[in-house]
Amino acid sequence: MKYLPPLIENIAARLFNVERRSGNARNDSIVLTRRHIYILPTYYGILFAMLLMLLLVGATNYNNSLGFVLTFLLTSIGLVSIIHTYRNLLQLKISAGKASAVFCGSIATFHLQLENPDKRPRYNICTRFNRNSPAIINIINNDMVTIKLTCSATQRGWQTMERITIDSVFPLGLFRAWSYITLSKSCLVYPLPATEPLSSMSNGGGSGKEHSQNGGDDFIGYRDYQPGDSPRHVNWKAAAHSNKLHTKHFGDNESSERWFEWDSLQALDTESRLSQLCRWIIDAEKNGVDYGLRMPGTTIRPGQGIDHQHRCLEVLSLHPPG
Repeated sequence: MKYLPPLIENIAARLFNVERRSGNARNDSIVLTRRHIYILPTYYGILFAMLLMLLLVGATNYNNSLGFVLTFLLTSIGLVSIIHTYRNLLQLKISAGKASAVFCGSIATFHLQLENPDKRPRYNICTRFNRNSPAIINIINNDMVTIKLTCSATQRGWQTMERITIDSVFPLGLFRAWSYITLSKSCLVYPLPATEPLSSMSNGGGSGKEHSQNGGDDFIGYRDYQPGDSPRHVNWKAAAHSNKLHTKHFGDNESSERWFEWDSLQALDTESRLSQLCRWIIDAEKNGVDYGLRMPGTTIRPGQGIDHQHRCLEVLSLHPPG
Protein backbone atom coordinates (compact mmCIF):
# COMPACT_ATOMS: atom_id res chain seq x y z
CA MET A 1 0.00 0.00 0.00
CA LYS A 2 1.42 3.35 -1.01
CA TYR A 3 1.52 6.23 1.42
CA LEU A 4 2.28 9.89 0.93
CA PRO A 5 5.91 10.81 0.17
CA PRO A 6 8.05 11.38 3.28
CA LEU A 7 8.44 15.07 2.40
CA ILE A 8 4.68 15.68 2.43
CA GLU A 9 4.32 13.71 5.66
CA ASN A 10 7.06 15.76 7.33
CA ILE A 11 5.42 19.01 6.18
CA ALA A 12 2.10 17.83 7.61
CA ALA A 13 3.80 16.82 10.87
CA ARG A 14 5.34 20.28 11.26
CA LEU A 15 2.13 22.04 10.21
CA PHE A 16 0.00 20.24 12.80
CA ASN A 17 2.78 20.03 15.40
CA VAL A 18 2.56 16.24 15.49
CA GLU A 19 5.75 15.82 17.54
CA ARG A 20 4.50 17.88 20.46
CA ARG A 21 0.92 16.65 20.41
CA SER A 22 1.94 13.02 20.10
CA GLY A 23 3.80 13.42 23.38
CA ASN A 24 7.56 13.25 23.78
CA ALA A 25 7.26 12.36 27.47
CA ARG A 26 8.21 8.73 27.95
CA ASN A 27 5.58 6.57 29.67
CA ASP A 28 5.13 2.84 30.14
CA SER A 29 1.88 2.90 28.14
CA ILE A 30 -0.26 5.25 26.12
CA VAL A 31 -3.86 5.34 24.89
CA LEU A 32 -4.40 6.79 21.43
CA THR A 33 -6.93 9.59 21.77
CA ARG A 34 -8.12 12.11 19.18
CA ARG A 35 -5.19 14.42 19.84
CA HIS A 36 -2.70 11.66 19.00
CA ILE A 37 -4.11 10.45 15.66
CA TYR A 38 -3.64 12.13 12.29
CA ILE A 39 -5.05 11.19 8.91
CA LEU A 40 -4.16 12.04 5.31
CA PRO A 41 -5.05 10.52 1.93
CA THR A 42 -2.75 7.96 0.37
CA TYR A 43 -1.67 7.88 -3.28
CA TYR A 44 -4.78 5.88 -4.05
CA GLY A 45 -6.88 8.36 -2.12
CA ILE A 46 -5.57 11.22 -4.25
CA LEU A 47 -6.24 9.25 -7.45
CA PHE A 48 -9.72 8.42 -6.15
CA ALA A 49 -10.43 12.13 -5.55
CA MET A 50 -9.22 12.98 -9.07
CA LEU A 51 -11.51 10.28 -10.47
CA LEU A 52 -14.49 11.78 -8.61
CA MET A 53 -13.68 15.19 -10.06
CA LEU A 54 -13.65 13.75 -13.58
CA LEU A 55 -16.95 11.95 -12.98
CA LEU A 56 -18.49 15.15 -11.64
CA VAL A 57 -17.30 17.19 -14.60
CA GLY A 58 -18.55 14.54 -17.04
CA ALA A 59 -21.95 14.26 -15.35
CA THR A 60 -22.34 18.04 -15.32
CA ASN A 61 -21.24 18.43 -18.95
CA TYR A 62 -23.65 15.78 -20.26
CA ASN A 63 -26.36 16.41 -17.63
CA ASN A 64 -26.33 12.71 -16.82
CA SER A 65 -28.33 11.78 -13.74
CA LEU A 66 -26.75 8.34 -13.41
CA GLY A 67 -23.33 10.01 -13.51
CA PHE A 68 -24.32 12.20 -10.57
CA VAL A 69 -25.62 9.19 -8.65
CA LEU A 70 -22.41 7.27 -9.22
CA THR A 71 -20.26 10.27 -8.25
CA PHE A 72 -22.14 10.97 -5.02
CA LEU A 73 -22.23 7.26 -4.12
CA LEU A 74 -18.46 6.91 -4.48
CA THR A 75 -17.96 10.17 -2.57
CA SER A 76 -20.09 8.83 0.29
CA ILE A 77 -18.05 5.62 0.39
CA GLY A 78 -14.83 7.65 0.56
CA LEU A 79 -16.14 9.83 3.39
CA VAL A 80 -17.30 6.80 5.38
CA SER A 81 -13.87 5.17 4.95
CA ILE A 82 -12.30 8.18 6.70
CA ILE A 83 -14.31 7.42 9.83
CA HIS A 84 -13.46 3.71 9.79
CA THR A 85 -9.75 4.37 9.22
CA TYR A 86 -9.68 6.85 12.09
CA ARG A 87 -11.62 4.60 14.47
CA ASN A 88 -9.30 1.70 13.71
CA LEU A 89 -6.65 3.35 15.94
CA LEU A 90 -8.85 5.32 18.32
CA GLN A 91 -8.60 4.28 22.01
CA LEU A 92 -6.02 1.61 21.22
CA LYS A 93 -3.71 1.03 24.23
CA ILE A 94 0.00 0.45 23.59
CA SER A 95 2.28 -0.78 26.39
CA ALA A 96 5.97 -1.64 26.54
CA GLY A 97 6.80 -5.26 27.38
CA LYS A 98 10.08 -6.91 28.30
CA ALA A 99 13.38 -6.29 26.55
CA SER A 100 16.11 -8.86 27.11
CA ALA A 101 19.77 -7.88 27.27
CA VAL A 102 21.84 -8.44 24.12
CA PHE A 103 25.47 -8.14 23.08
CA CYS A 104 26.73 -5.19 21.11
CA GLY A 105 26.51 -5.75 17.36
CA SER A 106 23.45 -8.00 17.58
CA ILE A 107 19.73 -7.26 17.24
CA ALA A 108 17.81 -5.77 20.17
CA THR A 109 14.22 -7.01 20.50
CA PHE A 110 11.49 -4.96 22.17
CA HIS A 111 8.11 -6.46 23.00
CA LEU A 112 5.07 -4.28 22.47
CA GLN A 113 1.56 -5.02 23.73
CA LEU A 114 -1.50 -3.70 21.87
CA GLU A 115 -4.81 -3.93 23.71
CA ASN A 116 -8.24 -3.41 22.20
CA PRO A 117 -10.55 -1.84 24.83
CA ASP A 118 -13.82 -2.76 23.07
CA LYS A 119 -15.29 -5.60 21.03
CA ARG A 120 -14.86 -3.83 17.71
CA PRO A 121 -12.12 -5.67 15.79
CA ARG A 122 -9.07 -3.75 14.54
CA TYR A 123 -7.60 -4.81 11.19
CA ASN A 124 -4.36 -4.16 9.34
CA ILE A 125 -2.52 -2.27 12.10
CA CYS A 126 1.12 -1.62 11.20
CA THR A 127 3.73 -0.98 13.90
CA ARG A 128 7.40 -0.24 13.28
CA PHE A 129 10.49 1.72 14.28
CA ASN A 130 10.93 4.72 11.97
CA ARG A 131 10.62 3.37 8.42
CA ASN A 132 11.67 -0.23 9.09
CA SER A 133 9.58 -3.16 7.91
CA PRO A 134 6.29 -3.07 9.82
CA ALA A 135 4.70 -5.75 11.96
CA ILE A 136 1.10 -6.11 10.72
CA ILE A 137 -1.50 -7.48 13.12
CA ASN A 138 -5.25 -7.87 13.57
CA ILE A 139 -6.89 -7.59 16.99
CA ILE A 140 -10.16 -9.46 17.32
CA ASN A 141 -12.62 -8.46 20.06
CA ASN A 142 -11.11 -6.98 23.23
CA ASP A 143 -7.90 -9.01 23.11
CA MET A 144 -4.26 -8.15 23.73
CA VAL A 145 -1.62 -8.90 21.11
CA THR A 146 2.14 -8.93 21.71
CA ILE A 147 4.48 -8.08 18.85
CA LYS A 148 8.26 -7.88 18.51
CA LEU A 149 10.08 -4.87 17.12
CA THR A 150 13.79 -5.13 16.39
CA CYS A 151 16.61 -2.66 15.92
CA SER A 152 20.40 -2.82 15.81
CA ALA A 153 22.34 -2.62 19.10
CA THR A 154 25.33 -0.56 18.04
CA GLN A 155 26.59 0.76 21.39
CA ARG A 156 26.93 -0.80 24.84
CA GLY A 157 24.93 0.51 27.78
CA TRP A 158 21.24 1.28 27.99
CA GLN A 159 19.58 1.59 24.59
CA THR A 160 16.22 3.33 24.77
CA MET A 161 13.32 2.27 22.60
CA GLU A 162 13.11 4.29 19.42
CA ARG A 163 10.06 6.27 18.41
CA ILE A 164 7.30 3.96 17.24
CA THR A 165 5.08 4.66 14.27
CA ILE A 166 1.67 3.00 14.30
CA ASP A 167 -0.65 3.41 11.33
CA SER A 168 -3.48 1.84 9.38
CA VAL A 169 -5.07 2.19 5.94
CA PHE A 170 -8.07 -0.03 6.71
CA PRO A 171 -10.59 -0.49 5.13
CA LEU A 172 -10.08 0.77 1.55
CA GLY A 173 -6.53 2.10 1.54
CA LEU A 174 -7.71 5.58 0.54
CA PHE A 175 -6.62 7.22 3.80
CA ARG A 176 -3.83 6.59 6.25
CA ALA A 177 -4.25 7.24 9.98
CA TRP A 178 -1.04 7.31 12.01
CA SER A 179 0.47 8.28 15.33
CA TYR A 180 3.95 8.57 16.85
CA ILE A 181 4.58 6.88 20.20
CA THR A 182 7.52 7.20 22.60
CA LEU A 183 7.62 4.68 25.47
CA SER A 184 9.98 4.48 28.45
CA LYS A 185 11.62 1.14 27.77
CA SER A 186 15.34 0.40 27.52
CA CYS A 187 17.43 -2.61 26.59
CA LEU A 188 20.80 -3.36 28.20
CA VAL A 189 23.54 -3.88 25.63
CA TYR A 190 26.57 -5.89 26.79
CA PRO A 191 30.06 -5.19 25.37
CA LEU A 192 31.08 -7.08 22.26
CA PRO A 193 32.96 -10.22 23.44
CA ALA A 194 36.55 -10.49 22.29
CA THR A 195 37.62 -13.37 20.07
CA GLU A 196 40.47 -14.32 22.43
CA PRO A 197 40.65 -18.08 23.07
CA LEU A 198 39.77 -19.57 26.45
CA SER A 199 43.38 -20.43 27.30
CA SER A 200 44.26 -16.74 27.76
CA MET A 201 41.71 -16.43 30.54
CA SER A 202 44.16 -17.61 33.15
CA ASN A 203 47.10 -15.76 31.64
CA GLY A 204 45.86 -12.18 31.45
CA GLY A 205 42.87 -11.84 33.72
CA GLY A 206 42.91 -14.78 36.09
CA SER A 207 44.41 -14.02 39.45
CA GLY A 208 43.97 -15.02 43.04
CA LYS A 209 43.05 -18.63 43.82
CA GLU A 210 42.95 -21.24 41.14
CA HIS A 211 42.69 -24.71 42.67
CA SER A 212 41.26 -26.67 39.78
CA GLN A 213 43.43 -29.56 38.63
CA ASN A 214 42.79 -31.66 35.60
CA GLY A 215 44.55 -34.62 37.12
CA GLY A 216 42.10 -35.16 39.99
CA ASP A 217 39.73 -38.07 40.35
CA ASP A 218 36.37 -36.23 40.52
CA PHE A 219 34.49 -35.88 37.25
CA ILE A 220 33.36 -32.26 36.78
CA GLY A 221 31.87 -32.28 33.29
CA TYR A 222 32.73 -31.93 29.62
CA ARG A 223 34.58 -29.11 27.88
CA ASP A 224 35.72 -28.42 24.32
CA TYR A 225 38.69 -30.45 23.14
CA GLN A 226 42.03 -28.66 23.35
CA PRO A 227 45.36 -29.73 21.82
CA GLY A 228 47.23 -31.92 24.31
CA ASP A 229 44.17 -33.53 25.89
CA SER A 230 44.45 -37.29 26.42
CA PRO A 231 42.57 -39.38 23.83
CA ARG A 232 41.32 -41.56 26.71
CA HIS A 233 39.26 -38.61 28.01
CA VAL A 234 37.57 -37.81 24.67
CA ASN A 235 33.84 -38.49 24.60
CA TRP A 236 33.96 -40.60 21.43
CA LYS A 237 30.34 -41.69 21.75
CA ALA A 238 29.08 -38.12 21.49
CA ALA A 239 31.63 -37.32 18.77
CA ALA A 240 30.03 -39.94 16.54
CA HIS A 241 26.83 -37.85 16.42
CA SER A 242 28.43 -34.39 16.02
CA ASN A 243 31.42 -32.66 14.47
CA LYS A 244 32.77 -31.39 17.81
CA LEU A 245 35.08 -33.15 20.23
CA HIS A 246 34.55 -32.90 23.97
CA THR A 247 36.82 -34.18 26.71
CA LYS A 248 36.05 -35.20 30.25
CA HIS A 249 37.09 -32.63 32.85
CA PHE A 250 38.36 -33.96 36.20
CA GLY A 251 39.29 -32.07 39.34
CA ASP A 252 39.80 -32.41 43.07
CA ASN A 253 37.33 -31.52 45.79
CA GLU A 254 38.57 -27.97 46.14
CA SER A 255 36.58 -25.26 44.39
CA SER A 256 38.12 -23.33 41.54
CA GLU A 257 38.07 -19.56 41.76
CA ARG A 258 39.18 -16.89 39.32
CA TRP A 259 39.36 -13.15 39.53
CA PHE A 260 39.03 -10.99 36.42
CA GLU A 261 40.64 -7.62 37.03
CA TRP A 262 40.50 -4.35 35.13
CA ASP A 263 44.07 -3.49 36.10
CA SER A 264 45.44 -6.68 34.56
CA LEU A 265 44.73 -5.35 31.05
CA GLN A 266 46.55 -2.03 31.17
CA ALA A 267 48.03 -2.54 27.70
CA LEU A 268 44.55 -2.33 26.11
CA ASP A 269 42.20 0.60 25.62
CA THR A 270 38.88 0.88 27.44
CA GLU A 271 36.66 -0.91 24.93
CA SER A 272 39.21 -3.66 24.33
CA ARG A 273 39.47 -4.26 28.09
CA LEU A 274 35.70 -4.52 28.38
CA SER A 275 35.54 -6.91 25.43
CA GLN A 276 38.24 -9.15 26.90
CA LEU A 277 36.64 -9.21 30.35
CA CYS A 278 33.32 -10.00 28.72
CA ARG A 279 34.88 -12.96 26.90
CA TRP A 280 36.46 -14.32 30.09
CA ILE A 281 33.17 -14.07 31.98
CA ILE A 282 31.27 -15.92 29.25
CA ASP A 283 33.89 -18.67 29.05
CA ALA A 284 34.10 -19.07 32.83
CA GLU A 285 30.32 -19.34 33.10
CA LYS A 286 30.25 -21.87 30.28
CA ASN A 287 32.88 -24.05 32.00
CA GLY A 288 31.30 -23.88 35.46
CA VAL A 289 34.14 -21.92 37.11
CA ASP A 290 33.54 -19.56 40.03
CA TYR A 291 34.67 -16.09 38.99
CA GLY A 292 34.79 -12.63 40.45
CA LEU A 293 35.21 -9.19 38.91
CA ARG A 294 37.29 -6.24 40.04
CA MET A 295 36.49 -2.96 38.31
CA PRO A 296 37.34 0.61 39.35
CA GLY A 297 35.04 1.29 42.29
CA THR A 298 33.26 -2.08 42.03
CA THR A 299 34.09 -5.56 43.27
CA ILE A 300 31.87 -8.60 42.71
CA ARG A 301 32.65 -11.67 44.79
CA PRO A 302 33.21 -14.99 42.98
CA GLY A 303 30.18 -17.00 41.99
CA GLN A 304 28.41 -18.41 38.96
CA GLY A 305 24.97 -18.65 37.44
CA ILE A 306 22.83 -16.58 35.08
CA ASP A 307 22.16 -13.85 37.65
CA HIS A 308 25.83 -13.60 38.57
CA GLN A 309 26.86 -13.42 34.92
CA HIS A 310 24.26 -10.71 34.23
CA ARG A 311 25.49 -8.69 37.21
CA CYS A 312 29.08 -8.81 35.99
CA LEU A 313 28.19 -8.01 32.39
CA GLU A 314 25.97 -5.16 33.54
CA VAL A 315 28.94 -3.57 35.33
CA LEU A 316 30.95 -3.83 32.13
CA SER A 317 28.10 -2.42 30.05
CA LEU A 318 27.67 0.67 32.23
CA HIS A 319 31.38 1.44 32.59
CA PRO A 320 32.10 5.05 31.54
CA PRO A 321 33.50 5.36 28.01
CA GLY A 322 37.09 6.38 27.40
